[in-house]
Amino acid sequence: MSYETLAAAFMKTEHLRNPCRFAEESQVSALPFRETPYWHSLYRCRHIGIHRPDLRMCNWTARILTKDKKYRQKCLGPAIDIGRGLITYQTAVCRALEWFDSGEVKSTANEAATLGKTSEVCFCPIGQVYTVGHALKDYSEWTRLSRSPGGHYNNLVLINYHLIPYLAHLPLEDFSAKNLKDLAQRVLDTPPRYGFMERQLKSKEGPLTADQLRKRKRTFNSLVTILKMAFRHAWDNAEIQSERPWRCLKRIPVNHSPRTIFLDREECNRLLAISTPALKRLVLAALYTGCRVGELGSLRVEDVAREGFGIRVAAFKRSPARFVFLPDEGMAFFLAQCEGKSGQDYVFVSDMGKPWVKQHIRLFRRAVSTAGLPSEFVFHGLRHTYASDLVRQGVSIDIVAKQLGHANSLTVSNTYGHFAEQFREEQIRRRFSPLSREQRDEMERRACQLAKLWTSLQTEDWRAYARTIPDTSKPKKSFARPAAEVAEVFDRAEGPFREI
Repeated sequence: MSYETLAAAFMKTEHLRNPCRFAEESQVSALPFRETPYWHSLYRCRHIGIHRPDLRMCNWTARILTKDKKYRQKCLGPAIDIGRGLITYQTAVCRALEWFDSGEVKSTANEAATLGKTSEVCFCPIGQVYTVGHALKDYSEWTRLSRSPGGHYNNLVLINYHLIPYLAHLPLEDFSAKNLKDLAQRVLDTPPRYGFMERQLKSKEGPLTADQLRKRKRTFNSLVTILKMAFRHAWDNAEIQSERPWRCLKRIPVNHSPRTIFLDREECNRLLAISTPALKRLVLAALYTGCRVGELGSLRVEDVAREGFGIRVAAFKRSPARFVFLPDEGMAFFLAQCEGKSGQDYVFVSDMGKPWVKQHIRLFRRAVSTAGLPSEFVFHGLRHTYASDLVRQGVSIDIVAKQLGHANSLTVSNTYGHFAEQFREEQIRRRFSPLSREQRDEMERRACQLAKLWTSLQTEDWRAYARTIPDTSKPKKSFARPAAEVAEVFDRAEGPFREI
């Protein structure tokens, strides 16, 4: 099949799944000048775009993402007739597909994939026997209505990756603890999946570290929760007569790992200095309020100082609306953002003047990299930064929980009720009450020795200070009572590093 035929077939279905906003010459002419191209995804890791920096240039261009996570571009031809003629969108797509298929690109490019997220459980409910696949399919239809879009999507990913390939055709009445044990072993053997990675073969890595095993346990517990909810849903709808399938589902105890990726004030200033103007305003808003990016993106001018000294945050995900109080500095910042706007205007918009949806992701990742911050730090980390700063300054956990919109303080206690080690050290040194005059005299006698020791132990990487690597993924205390067979599977995996 020729590339012209492929391009024509591609365009017939494109308007249904992913329409291009500059396919027509009039649309290209309406694009404002800018140094960087406007991009449109043809496939994942394959894009076509318009480069229009000024009146003298307007070209179609294509790009691919290489295996080492870098972009490579190629000019395809003029998109507007400015003396050299022009090529149509279909011709540009044809040339792009031909370039994508060339040997020089294939050898270096990342693997392409069709655009689109998982939208349903990959199982066709055929037959009279009610299977695990039937139960998961029915349960996913219920979560589509009852859960947030993000929560529903995460469920679908876990179901399709871990459960459908192995359990879909098993009659639900036959599910037992033996199947749960097999699931535990597969979770241990399955490499982690990031983003849109394809399924990988059984992991050949060495013994799992405590952190790797902790993550596998959490994945297993998530799968147990999904199965239990799906089986209970089937039981409630009289699809099965036995309670065994859902009663045998028991979680495994696992250590909670508190979030330690947050910024100090110097790092916050580095991030702000490198951000674009609109991103800087969004980051400041997150640092003043601890709000999620979706909450800030939907904030209206009328929500500022509406019912008190702060902002009203509308209901988001499954959280009800709440009021977030602001410090004077934060209130002044929000009032400045509202000047000259009407009540229904968005407080924060992107550099292109559009409401914030997901445009921040690439900008924020680039700012984090340029500022020299931890690569795993994402925008949601600003929420952790806000909460951790309040906790370090002595604000009660109950108040922090109300500011963040949590139903109770338990989540805050588990997630933010910790200090970076240098902050914890400072509090202990400053606030410990002297025991006796004799020991205080000894401390004063050794003052120079103590100061020298403390100085020698300091490090530029404050996150690594006094860090201890856990030697087990088991919590000190847990109410979980896993099946003996499942506990044995995870105990064997924990064996190698327990002796380190």
